[in-house]
Amino acid sequence: MGLFKKLLGIGIATKTYQNIYNRPIISPPSGYVVRGMKQKGFGSTWVIKYSKESAMNSTSSFTVNDGTRSVSVGSNEFVINWP
Repeated sequence: MGLFKKLLGIGIATKTYQNIYNRPIISPPSGYVVRGMKQKGFGSTWVIKYSKESAMNSTSSFTVNDGTRSVSVGSNEFVINWP
């Protein structure tokens, strides 16, 4: 039981570290707003939710990982910077 508690503690510490220090910095194009970011699992995969400024009640999303530098949405491009 002690080993399980230690592994659980290590997992929680790893997840907290990744959420705080390894978040991508998203630069949206003009006319778009980033609504939220959520990490998937323990890796470096993030789900980014965004909206157009002209349609704030409609939300879309895309997924990025540590190899992603930009994401195109139509003719617009979100720039992703990693720490």
